[in-house]
Amino acid sequence: MTGSTLFSIEKTTNFKQTFKKLVKTYKSKSQKEEFIQVITKCLEELIINPYLPQARPEALPNGQKLPNECQFYKLALTIAKGASGKIRLMYLVYEKKRVINPFWIYSHQQFEKRPPDRVLKDVIQETLEGKYIDREITKNDIVV
Repeated sequence: MTGSTLFSIEKTTNFKQTFKKLVKTYKSKSQKEEFIQVITKCLEELIINPYLPQARPEALPNGQKLPNECQFYKLALTIAKGASGKIRLMYLVYEKKRVINPFWIYSHQQFEKRPPDRVLKDVIQETLEGKYIDREITKNDIVV
């Protein structure tokens, strides 16, 4: 993708909170560090290409609409065996603005399918409205 403009990452407060909660589920310091490293690498890859092979367009909660230039994706990562090793990252992509808004990260241990639609709908709406978004992201500050 030489010559392409990279995407920027603008994390939401909800992403930061769910990330910290997920990190706490790991017992040892080395497991926590490994998890953080995997997620950091994943976000760095999204900056180059938000449409990774393991990312799929995700259905919106009932009644929710996105602006035409915005798409909702869920990235599936398997970092260990079992439900706690199946990680999902939900994010919005604004192709024209070259912006990615990660807004939720969770394991299948926390949610078998995905967070409840009523809560998800509120978080997506807050993200669309630009509420609780950290726009000061550099490559060294990709993860919380």
